[in-house]
Amino acid sequence: MRFKKHLVLVVFFFFFGAKEVKAQIDTVFWFAAPWVTPDHWWRDPIAFHFSTFNNPTAVRVRMPATGYDTTINIPANSLFSKNVDFMMNAIESKPANTVLNSGFQITSDFPITAVYDVITRGPNYNNPETYSLKGQNGLGTEFVTPFQTRWNNQTLGGDLDGSGSIVQPYQQINIVATEDNTVVYITPRCAVVGGHPANVTYSVTLPLKGNVYTVQNMVQNTSVAGNNLAGSIVVSTKPVAVTVSDDSVNPSGGGGCYDLMGDQIVPTDVIGDEYIVLRGFLNAGSEESFFVTATENFTTVTINDGAVTSVILNQGDTYRYQLAQPRTHVQSDKPVYVLHMAGYGCELGEALLPPLNCAGSDIVTFPRTNPQNFSLNVLCPAGAQGSFLLNGSAALVPAGSFNVVPGTGGQWYAAQLTYTTGQIASGSSNVLTNSTDNFALGVINGGTTTGCLYHYMSSFIRRVYTKAGNDTILCNGEPQINLNGSVTGGSITGIWNVLDGTGTLSTPTNLVTSYTPSTSDYAQGSLTFVLSSTGNCNPVTDTMKVSFIQSPIVGAGGDNTFCKNNVGAVPISGFVNFASAASWSGGTGGAFGNSGSLTTTYTPSPTDLAADSVALFLTSAGSFFSCPNDVDTVVIHFTNPPSVIAGPNQVVCSSTTLAPLSGSISGPTSTGVWSTTGSGAFSPSQSNLVTDYLISSSDTTVGTIVMTLTSTNNGNCLAVQDSLEITIIDQPQVTITMADSICSNTSVLNFTGNVTLGFSTLWSVNGFGSIANTSAIPTFYTVSPIDTTIGYIDVLLSTTGICPIESDSLRIHFIDPPNVNAGVDQAFCQNEAIQLNGTISGPNQTGSWSTMGTGAFNPSNMLLSTLYFPSNSDILNGGVNLILSSAGSFGCSPDNDTLHVTFKSSPTAAFSSTASCQGSNTAFTDMSTTPSGSIVGWEWSFGDTGTSITDDPLHTYTASGTFNATLIVESSLGCFDTIQQNVTVNPLPIPSFTNTIACENGEIFFTDNSFISSGSINAWEYVFEPGNISNQQNPSYTYTSAGTYAVEFTATSALGCEASVFQNVVVNPSPTAAFTINPNPALALEDVNFIDASTGNQLTSWYWNFGDGEGDNNQNSIHNYSTGGVYPITLIVTDINGCQDTTKTDLAIALLPVLPTGFTPNEDGENDVFIIRGGPFKTVDFKIYNNWGQLIYESNDALEGWNGMYQGERAPMGVYTWTFTVEMTNGQIVKKSGDVTLMR
Repeated sequence: MRFKKHLVLVVFFFFFGAKEVKAQIDTVFWFAAPWVTPDHWWRDPIAFHFSTFNNPTAVRVRMPATGYDTTINIPANSLFSKNVDFMMNAIESKPANTVLNSGFQITSDFPITAVYDVITRGPNYNNPETYSLKGQNGLGTEFVTPFQTRWNNQTLGGDLDGSGSIVQPYQQINIVATEDNTVVYITPRCAVVGGHPANVTYSVTLPLKGNVYTVQNMVQNTSVAGNNLAGSIVVSTKPVAVTVSDDSVNPSGGGGCYDLMGDQIVPTDVIGDEYIVLRGFLNAGSEESFFVTATENFTTVTINDGAVTSVILNQGDTYRYQLAQPRTHVQSDKPVYVLHMAGYGCELGEALLPPLNCAGSDIVTFPRTNPQNFSLNVLCPAGAQGSFLLNGSAALVPAGSFNVVPGTGGQWYAAQLTYTTGQIASGSSNVLTNSTDNFALGVINGGTTTGCLYHYMSSFIRRVYTKAGNDTILCNGEPQINLNGSVTGGSITGIWNVLDGTGTLSTPTNLVTSYTPSTSDYAQGSLTFVLSSTGNCNPVTDTMKVSFIQSPIVGAGGDNTFCKNNVGAVPISGFVNFASAASWSGGTGGAFGNSGSLTTTYTPSPTDLAADSVALFLTSAGSFFSCPNDVDTVVIHFTNPPSVIAGPNQVVCSSTTLAPLSGSISGPTSTGVWSTTGSGAFSPSQSNLVTDYLISSSDTTVGTIVMTLTSTNNGNCLAVQDSLEITIIDQPQVTITMADSICSNTSVLNFTGNVTLGFSTLWSVNGFGSIANTSAIPTFYTVSPIDTTIGYIDVLLSTTGICPIESDSLRIHFIDPPNVNAGVDQAFCQNEAIQLNGTISGPNQTGSWSTMGTGAFNPSNMLLSTLYFPSNSDILNGGVNLILSSAGSFGCSPDNDTLHVTFKSSPTAAFSSTASCQGSNTAFTDMSTTPSGSIVGWEWSFGDTGTSITDDPLHTYTASGTFNATLIVESSLGCFDTIQQNVTVNPLPIPSFTNTIACENGEIFFTDNSFISSGSINAWEYVFEPGNISNQQNPSYTYTSAGTYAVEFTATSALGCEASVFQNVVVNPSPTAAFTINPNPALALEDVNFIDASTGNQLTSWYWNFGDGEGDNNQNSIHNYSTGGVYPITLIVTDINGCQDTTKTDLAIALLPVLPTGFTPNEDGENDVFIIRGGPFKTVDFKIYNNWGQLIYESNDALEGWNGMYQGERAPMGVYTWTFTVEMTNGQIVKKSGDVTLMR
C-alpha cells in the first residue's frame, strides 16, 4: 500500500489482583514469521515487542530447530522491542513447500504480551503489518484458514531490492510445530506451490519442534474462485501454531492502495458462533465486507443488519457479506471464523473478530501512537452501557452513544467512538474498564492516504482448564478436606460436587473451599470430588479422589478479640481426637497457665499487645495410628483502647456564665460523657463532645474546676479519660445594700453598698437631691421634695477593673403610711372555717392576723386572705376577736383592725349501705343528727358519677370495685356536714371458653378462659344440648352430627356473682378415608399403585403407611416391596378443617420363584434341600432329571424340595437338570429350567 505508516498496538486485557488474566497474555508463545515481498517497500526493521505487567520478567526467545537462544530481562510494566531483521533470511518462512527451521518459541517467567511487527522503512512506511501472538490460545490441532476473497494481490513491476528478479506477493499459510515428530495434513482450497492440487489432502512431517512449513498459492488473482487459500484445512497430530498472510492486497474498485494483511489465527476450538461487525470507513468502491468461513458441514449462518440473510455453508466455504449498515449481527449454528476487511478510503486493514460467547474482558489497556484518525469499536451486553470509564472518565464513553445491535433481541449494544488528540493524546497509554460486564474492544487507526491498522484484541473463546487436584491419602479423622481447584482460560469459576459422600461441602462455588466429612465417609474409605467449570463456556470437569487412614484431630477454638487496656489471662480451650495428648505453643514472650492442658490460659506479653494479635497453636502428640500430628491455630486479636482528648486548659472571668468544651474521641468508640468537679450544668448535654459548661456560683467561689471527658460505649475496652482545668478569675462584686422603699417623710438617705476590694466605685442618681461623696461607701443623699412628688429615685453603683464593668442599680420608692381593714363582724357555723379577707392599703400590703381566742390560722396568719379554725374553747365562749396588723416598714408606723365572730350549731352526717354485686341495687340509709333545728337537705354522690337528693336512695353500680360515696346534709340553721364512706361492689365473672377443632363424632375439648377482676370463680356450667350439662371447668363432649351448636356457659364467683354467655360451636363433617391398590396381590419389587378414593371437604393431606417402615404424603403413591409377606396398609386423610379419618387394608406381596445353582445334602443342617424359594404360590409343578434325562424327582407341594435321594439311595454328585411351572397367587404363570450341582 502507499503512504502507510507503522503503528505498534499492544492491547492488554487482564484482571488485577487474584482475577484471571485474559486476552493474548501468556507465558508460552509459538510463531512462524511470514515472508513479505522485498519489492513493495523496504521491510526493515522487523521486531518482536514484549510488554510486561507488575513483575520484572525474564523473556527467552529461541529458535529450537537452529539453536538460536537469547534471554532478555525486562522491568515491570515496560515495553521492550527486540529487533530481528539482522537475521531476516533465517526467520522468514520461505521458500514454500519446504521444511524450514525458522520457528520461534518465546517463554517468560511471568505473563506478557507479544507482537511481531513488519516495520517498513520511512519516510513512506508502505506495506507494514502487526501480527498479534495468541500464546497457548493459538495452539491447536485443527485450523480452517480465513482469507478475504474480494480483491487480488497487486502485481509488482519493479525490482526494488536489486536482486535481479521481481518477487510477487502471494497468500500464504505458515505452520510451526511445537513438538517433535509432528505430522501435518493440509487440504488447500487452491493449487499451491509444490504441485499440490486443490482439495486434495497431503501430509508433511515436521521432525523437530520449531520446524516450519509454508503453504503458498501460485497466482495474484485471488478474487477468482479456486485461486484463494480461504477455507484451507490444517490438521496435525500434535499442537501447532498457524499464521495467515495476504500480501499487497489491492481494492481496485476504490483506488490505487495495496496493503499487507495478516495475523496469527486460532484453532477451531477457540472460535464461536455469534459475532458483531461494526462498519469502518472504507469508500464505496473498496466494498467494505466481512468473510465468514465455516469449519463444519451444513453450517447455517444468519446475518441481521435490519434485514435478515441466511446461507448454508460446508466446511471450508467462505461467504462474503458487503456492509451497508453500521451494525451487523452474525449468528451460526456451528463455530465459524469471521474476518472483517475495513479501513479508511481505500487503505485496507483486516481483523479476525472475537466471538461474543465465552469471550471479552472487563479492562483493556491500549496506546495511541500517532495523531491520525483514532476510533474505538466497543461491544457490550445490555445493561453495561453506563458502566464504562476511559482513563477514569465516564464522559468519554457516554451511555447514550451505544445502540442496540439488530438481531440480538436487545441483548447486545455497540458504539463506535472517535477521539481527538485532546481526548486521547498521541503517545499515551490508556485504560478502558467496565464495572458491570465483559466487553469487546477494537481499535481502528489511520487515514485515507497513510494506511490503516485494525485490530480486535479482545479475548477469543478461551479454552477452559479445570484441575481438581491430585488424588491424595488423608489420615481419617481430619475435620475437613481442603479442596484447592483451579479453573482457568475461558472460565475462572466452577462448582464442586462430591459423588459418594454425605458430609458438608462449604461454599461449592469457591474453587478453594473445604469439605467436612461425615462418619460414613470415613467408614467407606474414600471420596470422589468433581470440579466443574461454570460461566458462559461449556463446562469442563476434573475429579480428585481422597482415600482415608485415621489421623489425630485437634481444635484450638475460635478466634477472640480483647482490648489492650482490658486484657489479662486469656482463656483458651481446645480438643484432641485420635491422639493421646496435645500441647499449646506460640506467642512472643507470653505465658501459658499450663501448656499441656487443653483448657488453660495465656497471658499476652507487651510484644503480643504491640503486634495487635498473637497466634497460639495446639499440637497433637501420640497419634493412635501413626498419622502426622495435627495443629490448629487460634488468633487472639488486641484492639487499641479509645483515644480521648478533652482540649486545652481555660482561664475565664468570674462573670463568665459558660465555658465552651470541644472534646474528641476516636478508636472503638466516638461517644463519651463530660463530668466536672464543679456544680454547674452542661448545655445541651454532657453526652455531647462539643457542648457548653454553665458555670455555677459555687464554681466561681472555688476558683478552679476540672472537666473530665470519659469515653462510653467502649465495647470490650475500659473507659478512657482526659481532663482540662478551668481557672476562674474573681469578678468584682457590686451590691447596693440599701432598702428599695422608704417612707415618704424621710429627708436624708444613707447610700450603702459592697464592692470587691481593688476596684474603684462611682455613685449616680437620677433624682433632684444631692450626693455627699460620689466615690465613697457609705455616703448620704439629701432628698428633694420633687423626689417624693415623683415617688422614686434610681440609684446606680458602678466599678471597673480586669473584668468587664460591673454595676448594681436600685429604684428607691417613697411609700405612704399603711391603712388596715379586718372586715365586717359575722356569724359562722361552728364546724366551718372562718374565711378572712383583710386589706392593707399602701405599697407594703403585708401584715399578720392574731386571735384573742385559742384557734389556729391555715395556711398562715401572714396572709391577708386565710382561714381561721376556731377551737372548742372559742365555740363555748360563743365568739372570738381576730386582729389584722400591718408591718412597720419603710420607716412608717404599723396599723391594726379587729373582726368579731359569733358561732351557730352544726349537724353530724352519717349513713349505712348494703353489699351488692355489679349491676344490682345498693341501698343507702341516712343516719345524720343535729343538736338544734332539723335536717332539711341531703346531697349524695355515689362515687361513679351517680347522685341523689333523697334521704334513703337506691343506686345500681355498673362496674365493680370500691367506690367513695359522699353524703352532705344541711340543717335548718343553714349549716352543713359531710361524710365519705367506701362502698364495695363485687365484680361479675366474664365467662369465656375455647374449644379444639370440632369434627363430627370426634371428642371436643373445652377450655375455660373466664376472668374475674378480683376474687375467684368456683362454679361452672356448660349446656351443650338440652339435657346435656357439665359442671366441670374444662369438660369434653362429642357431637354425633355436623352443624352449629349454641353452648350456654355460666361462671359463678366465690361471692355468689354469676354471668352467662352463649358461644357457637361449629361441628365440621369428617372426611371418609378410602383407597384402592393395584395390583393386589403384587410381586416383590413390582410397583404398586395406591390410589386415594377418600371423600370429604377439601382434603389437604394424606399419610400412607406402607407397613414396611416407609410412608408417603402424596395423595396417590407408588411403592414396591423388597420382600414378600402381608403388609397392613394404612391411609390417614385430613381435610381443610383438620378433621381426620383412617382406613386400613392388607396387601399380599409374593416373591418370584428362584432356585440355587448348587446344594449339599450332607445332613449338616445347612443347604440340605433343593427347594423352590419365593412365593406364596397357588400351584407348583417341580421336576428334576439326571444327566441321562431320567426323571428322578417330582413334586406339586411348594413346601417340599429334593433331599438328594433317589429310590432310597444317595444320588451321585454331579449336575442335574430341573424344570418348574409355578402359578403365582395373582394368576401369573412362571416357567423356568436350569442346572443344579449336587455336592457333598
